[in-house]
Amino acid sequence: MMLRAVPFAIVGSLLFVACSGGGNDGTSTTSTAVPAIQSPVATEAPTVTDAPVTTTTVLLVFDGATVVVANGNIVGGSAGRMTDALALAGFTTADAVNGSEKVEESIVYYTAAAGAQAVAETLALTLGGIGVEALPDAAPTEDGTLAGGQVLLLLGNNEADQSLADLASRSAGSASAATGDFANSGSSIVVANANTTSGSAGRMSSVLEAAGFTVGTPANSTAKASESVVYYASDAVRADAEVLAAALGGLTVLALPDDIPTTSGSLDGDILLVLGTQEADKTLAQLAS
Repeated sequence: MMLRAVPFAIVGSLLFVACSGGGNDGTSTTSTAVPAIQSPVATEAPTVTDAPVTTTTVLLVFDGATVVVANGNIVGGSAGRMTDALALAGFTTADAVNGSEKVEESIVYYTAAAGAQAVAETLALTLGGIGVEALPDAAPTEDGTLAGGQVLLLLGNNEADQSLADLASRSAGSASAATGDFANSGSSIVVANANTTSGSAGRMSSVLEAAGFTVGTPANSTAKASESVVYYASDAVRADAEVLAAALGGLTVLALPDDIPTTSGSLDGDILLVLGTQEADKTLAQLAS
């Protein structure tokens, strides 16, 4: 018996299969219609429009009221140390006092004096977003007064002996520096003294650290300068350099030269602040104004 190939023919939308039987004297053909498979219809996904992002800028106010820190915790001397930190950050402070009670969470109180509430709200943000209230008739201090201040920080156990940088990190909207919104990504800043005020680079380093910046060991510059300059070591940290320059009142920002202007000729960090005479020993609030 001889086997013959079976022909296939596709006509229109039907597939016909023809099968031939053996012998020359007769042929039988069976046709089977198979529905054609239609290709799926592609559909486009609906366009999704992102909701607009709303940014809120908080106006920080450091001047206009004196802050008194009252020890409301079990850590001896913590009110005095917080007073020093707040002064470095740009607040006007008075001598620390003792609170009339112990508390876990710190509270900021303000009097009816003009400007007191704005400074109180800035202070609360600086400390990570703690509570703010109008001062009661009897201030929660040992003698029931504010000793000439208009804003009272009753320092509780949770905030005692915490750095301002640590406290500010508790809140995304915290006040990390004097002009409002510093999105510093952690670049290390080295302050080099380029003025005649001994120790000013170290003090500026402390001010920047209290404001939330990452700082390295202070250095000395190769030359004296009147105006400060901010240098960045690479394009990756340029944005942070511009943030620092803005915090200091809008300083010039330049790429770091090959001849690094430090006495060691090197930079143990990402950003170099050459601190000139005009910015030496000034608070961020003073420089930003």
